[in-house]
Amino acid sequence: MRFNDLVFDDEMLSVRRDDGAEQRLTRQERALLLHFTNNAGKLLTRPRLVELMARDASETNERNIDFIVNRLRRTLGDSARQPRFIATQYGEGYVWIAQLAAPAPDSAFLLIGPVYGLREQTDRAQTVLAKLTVKLDSQIGTGRKVSCAPDWRPGMPMPHDVIYGLDASFRAEAETLHAAFVLRHARSRHVIGAFRARFENSNTAGAIDVLAAEVKSAIWTHLAVPANAVAASSDAPLEVRLYDAADILSRTPAIWRENEGQLERARAARPDDPTLAIMWGLNLYARLLSQALDADEMMSAAAWLAIEDEMEALAFANLSKVQDNPLLVLAVAKLLFFIDRGHSDLAAQLADEAFANSTAFAASFALQGQIRMCRGDIAEAIAFYDDGMEMSEPGSAFHRYLLVLKCTALLAANQRPALERACAELYAIKPATRQEIGVLMADPKARKLPPDIEAVLPMLTEARARKLVAYFYNVFARRFDSREHRRNVMHGLVSHMVRHFGRKVVPEPVSRTFGWRVGRPSKADEGR
Repeated sequence: MRFNDLVFDDEMLSVRRDDGAEQRLTRQERALLLHFTNNAGKLLTRPRLVELMARDASETNERNIDFIVNRLRRTLGDSARQPRFIATQYGEGYVWIAQLAAPAPDSAFLLIGPVYGLREQTDRAQTVLAKLTVKLDSQIGTGRKVSCAPDWRPGMPMPHDVIYGLDASFRAEAETLHAAFVLRHARSRHVIGAFRARFENSNTAGAIDVLAAEVKSAIWTHLAVPANAVAASSDAPLEVRLYDAADILSRTPAIWRENEGQLERARAARPDDPTLAIMWGLNLYARLLSQALDADEMMSAAAWLAIEDEMEALAFANLSKVQDNPLLVLAVAKLLFFIDRGHSDLAAQLADEAFANSTAFAASFALQGQIRMCRGDIAEAIAFYDDGMEMSEPGSAFHRYLLVLKCTALLAANQRPALERACAELYAIKPATRQEIGVLMADPKARKLPPDIEAVLPMLTEARARKLVAYFYNVFARRFDSREHRRNVMHGLVSHMVRHFGRKVVPEPVSRTFGWRVGRPSKADEGR
């Protein structure tokens, strides 16, 4: 039971404050407290309190009642002059004035509440709320709950994990139930979006589907799209924000598809918006990166180049339009740097300017580190990654992103002890990463991979193995200026792929990195 900032146990034996301080109640305090709370808002005269206490076998009189009330006030941290719990009615008795707090709603990612207008339209409105809760819960990512707490009001307790709140108001008019919904950031109560809906008695499903889609889209926009040109020093790069948004809202492993659908709808409404154009480019980048997780998405070299063509065109067409937003400038620099078409100097210049002219420190550290890493300044790159990780939330997608980059730098420098420590930290945060990049980080001198990673290789076809080698080269190795660094990045992967399939699974750019003559079989191949 909770009144204001005090929580009482079920038997009223003790009371705990919000600061954690707990105090036991005496037998008389407990008996008096029960009488007060059972008669909240009612005047209890001194004679009446004496009578009630006598029923509890408490020997007392009117003078003792005043003493017990004062002692109970001290226990509760109450004041006779400014009462929060027990008010004095001079010459008569006492009144318990504290309101019983509603129980905290269930843990949830999205909380529907407060809800207004239920008193007049309880059945119809509650049916809509129940269906909307189920619909939204089915559309938000797995493990993120949507709950409904109609009686919740601002100022009441709220679970710490609630991120968004959806206020609702209802009014009936003939056969139509009118509704207004306001999506807010739960803690700040900042308004993110507002929606009108009309529910007819004959059919509510269509209106609920539209409303759920609008709410989900507004959450995605809040998570993914930068609202203004001001960036916090700890803000993640936009490619990480896109990942986070899709990861929260998607129920499929290929989370770029979630972003693709959201961006297609947003660009159809605002076709000339440069922010959405740059974010489309970033989602193309995410699509390329996601291929290793889905055998059906391993595209040809020509298809890869076509996507890079589109990324390059989007970057150059919109750079001048986003100069006032450092996160978008960094996104353009990221696209130009990734496609590796001679734009690395421009990407470096844009990254330097974003760092010098804005507060987007963490986002710029990620790209600054990549540029220096690929130029051969491994120690400086690692320092950038470490600074970025210090500013990121532990275990977040941004933290993992920086750890992958750090592992790549250590791999390029062939610093195996430090690499193993960084990999262990990464895998502890997200164990699935071990399956995704474990073979890339493997020791080329090892006779076999760890059993869980070794078991994956026999499951690959020769064609998929070749595409995987090309994929890892394009994503991790090709931008390094130094051939030695490119070779170090690919050495473990190539060694273990060749051990299983021979050199024919190594495409031409990777063969050149190792100094192999293209088309000439190895001794291992000749004996196969």
